[in-house]
Amino acid sequence: MSSTGQFHVRSWIVTWLLGGGVFFLVTLTSSDYGITWDEPAYFHASDLHIKWIADFSTDLFDGQISRSLDDKRIQAAWHWDPYHVPHPPLSRIVSGLTEAALAPALDKIVAYRLGPALFFALLTAVMYLWMSEIFGWVAGLFSAASLLLIPNLFGFAHIAVTDMPLASLWFVTAYCFWKGLESWKWSLALGIVWGLALATKFPAFLTVVPLLIWAHIFYRRCYTNNLFCMIFIAPAVMVATQPYLWHQTALRVLQFFYEGLSRGYRTDANFPIFFLNRLYFTYDLPWYYPLLLTAITTPETILGLALIGIVAAVRNRPERSVLMLFLLNVIFILVLGLLPGAVLHDGMRQILSVYPFLVALATAGFCLLAELLTERAGRLRALEAIDNFKAKLAAALAVLVLFPPLVDLALYHPFELSYYNRFVGGLRGAYDRGLELTYFMEAITPEFLGYLNRTLPPNAAVNGLFANFMLEYYQKEGRLRPDIQITAKDEFDYAVVLNRRSVVSVLPRDRVKFMKQKPLASVALAGVPLVMLYKRSAD
Repeated sequence: MSSTGQFHVRSWIVTWLLGGGVFFLVTLTSSDYGITWDEPAYFHASDLHIKWIADFSTDLFDGQISRSLDDKRIQAAWHWDPYHVPHPPLSRIVSGLTEAALAPALDKIVAYRLGPALFFALLTAVMYLWMSEIFGWVAGLFSAASLLLIPNLFGFAHIAVTDMPLASLWFVTAYCFWKGLESWKWSLALGIVWGLALATKFPAFLTVVPLLIWAHIFYRRCYTNNLFCMIFIAPAVMVATQPYLWHQTALRVLQFFYEGLSRGYRTDANFPIFFLNRLYFTYDLPWYYPLLLTAITTPETILGLALIGIVAAVRNRPERSVLMLFLLNVIFILVLGLLPGAVLHDGMRQILSVYPFLVALATAGFCLLAELLTERAGRLRALEAIDNFKAKLAAALAVLVLFPPLVDLALYHPFELSYYNRFVGGLRGAYDRGLELTYFMEAITPEFLGYLNRTLPPNAAVNGLFANFMLEYYQKEGRLRPDIQITAKDEFDYAVVLNRRSVVSVLPRDRVKFMKQKPLASVALAGVPLVMLYKRSAD
């Protein structure tokens, strides 16, 4: 085998090992998180999808396929609750398949969450593959490790909603587009991958914008195959994976476009955002909101390297064109949040896709900084005698850059969605500056539920305010004692309060006057309460 062939084999082996390792790590830690706001509805929708697929297979073998293709049956399985489950079904199909295959051998919730774990593993593997092709295997390993240490990415890898799948498929689409400039086979892969992205979440439709702008600037004569496959293959994949689109296809695609573009204008889909001690909606947020939020939720060292990577992108380097692809995607995703009709509630959730491209730029910054340090150090005679000096310097730089995010990830777990970096003083500083700390209910951890089960007296009346539906779900799933009475009435014994200030701050004062007293217990990080348990005193 030639040296080139050996390199490709070794690269793919490392790719599979990295993906498998990340998947295993996420699986091991999936039970640490509470069930998040959207997951109960997504779990049920996953079950409906998988049941329909099973019934479809049975009807196909029985020669009664028309029964499964009946539009009413399809709507019941694939368009069950469009308010709570407004997005296309790909991520839920994957979660449903992992649950059907592995529960009850695994905990039911963990089994569903293997879906986003697979997407994160895919993202990590492709990140390594792409960066190693551009900069070498050392840079590839650095990029994979950096991706793993982005707290919001690691957190969403455990949550069975659409955000991690979209972030993963957006990046993989860009990779396939880049590869498709030289290979028609990768153009075909692009059509399939982008079609799957379109079957995941509405913003995937917009991934084509930075890709085509970039290709028209740098590879004007090379992207015909890519464009052809995006026009003809991707829509076919999108429709094939969504049975709801099999009837009245044109009308329902238009309906999907309307719902995606109108979310920012609908009161039922536009939620308040707590930012710098004020409440906003997306349409009146300061223009710098997505930029600032990205800057203060990315580990400082990785962000610093990304800025150096931007310098590398504008310099006349061999990698300049692909670095501009990363930079264009970063700019586009951040600007996208400011366009009419966009929604930016839930912290970085809506712009999670920016992180992989930031990591790609950080990898370029890492390589540039390593080159500069090697060049400067090479002038020192004392260092010339060190064997493999360049590799050792790169390893030392990687450790220096990645150690602080590693410590932060360990300290924040399983509250990565509440992460803020040192530019705002960490979690404590963010709280004091009036930033939203927790929003998705993952902070209502199994450990906290265990405390409630052990501590609350029999038949205790508990008011969860806006989280009552989640407490009821926990009870239904046997994770909260059945004798506990969940109530929305003014008469209750205990209150469970998620410290989501965008919601708590607008509740009537008479409903939360019990919060003037010290909580009986709390889930806290850095001295900041994320979830609080109050015992209601007699008025």
